[in-house]
Amino acid sequence: EFCDMRAAYDALPRDLQSELEGLRAEHYALNSRFLLGDTDYSEAQRNAMPPVSWPLVRTHAGSGRKFLFIGAHASHIEGRPVAEGRMLLAELLEHATQREFVYRHRWNVGDLVMWDNR
Repeated sequence: EFCDMRAAYDALPRDLQSELEGLRAEHYALNSRFLLGDTDYSEAQRNAMPPVSWPLVRTHAGSGRKFLFIGAHASHIEGRPVAEGRMLLAELLEHATQREFVYRHRWNVGDLVMWDNR
């Protein structure tokens, strides 16, 4: 399944789009694992994948369209109380994963699906 994060962004209320501009989320590869209770990682493993900061709203290099850049790897929103940021991330993820924004492919032999994650 793939979410159309452009359409999800476009469908947000304008005031929320404005609020999201300039906000950044910390993304950590192990965060999605931690959410499932999988926390048994050595310090070396944790250090091999340090957290990175990304804007919540990015602009596609080719089309110029804005899109949400969120997912289970996003742990919190920088500069906001952790609980508040996590709540906003959860609300955005719930919004973006609505059926109208999700593409589910029915695979056939020879299919190739490309996902543009720029």
